[in-house]
Amino acid sequence: MDFKSAMAAARAEAESRQRKKRRDKDEKSEKKRSRSGQDMGLESFDPVNYVAKEKAETASMWLVLGFAISVSILMRFGIMPSMSHGDSVLWLLPILSVFLIPSIHRLVMPESFVEHYTKGTWFKASFLHVFTWLAITLLLVNPPFGDIGSPEVAKQWTVVMIDENGNHSYPSDGPTMRVEDGNIKELEVSLDSIEEFWLIFAVRDNLDVSNVELNLTLNGVDLVPSNDAFENISEVGINSTWNEKIIEPNRVEDLGYAVELENLTEGFWEIRLTLSEQGIPWENVSEEYVWIIRVL
Repeated sequence: MDFKSAMAAARAEAESRQRKKRRDKDEKSEKKRSRSGQDMGLESFDPVNYVAKEKAETASMWLVLGFAISVSILMRFGIMPSMSHGDSVLWLLPILSVFLIPSIHRLVMPESFVEHYTKGTWFKASFLHVFTWLAITLLLVNPPFGDIGSPEVAKQWTVVMIDENGNHSYPSDGPTMRVEDGNIKELEVSLDSIEEFWLIFAVRDNLDVSNVELNLTLNGVDLVPSNDAFENISEVGINSTWNEKIIEPNRVEDLGYAVELENLTEGFWEIRLTLSEQGIPWENVSEEYVWIIRVL
């Protein structure tokens, strides 16, 4: 084979390779253009089906909201007044009612909506129901619609000692005072030159503290505390050490009480206090406060 023939053959082979490369490239481009969303792992978009599904989801949302609100109102005004404070059924029934959601959808919604609902729909609807029920219930059991919070002692308690000259004195901080969990449990007082002992404390409630009933005893004997007596002691001026321990200046709704502890003698004296009120919808009773006075 001469040189010219060899060159011609080489050019022909090179052109053949170039044509093949172009052809392969065109084929790949065509495949990319013709490849569908389904081939790429994507669902085909159907605008009509999309709009129908969105309408079904929106209708489901409003149905679940209405159902949750209805359950909240039924529990608050229908069942709570007949139940005792803190029964587990008050939260168990609303939570279990999520199992009714699919049945309610099939009963209320048109078939064109139901066919779009899946397990994911029930999952989202369950969460929406629970959190809506919680929000509405918290609204309905707190003032002004309800009152299920028990009254409580506002801060601390103490004893005011009045001597024969009318001077007021208070127990001192230190080893003579026993404190547990930040609350005073025991105070020590002395009989020296003291003519009167007054127990003072304040009461707090989330609605109307004036409706709170106080059950107060000293070694089993009933005492009747008075707000007027507290005001009289406050006019003289509460010791700066104790002033903000009894009533916070910015809590004007707290109500102070005072009662004279008569005939105290040397020894230990036990004070027991329970607060109660007719709440909405049931009676609210506080914990029992137990305080000890050691008289020297």
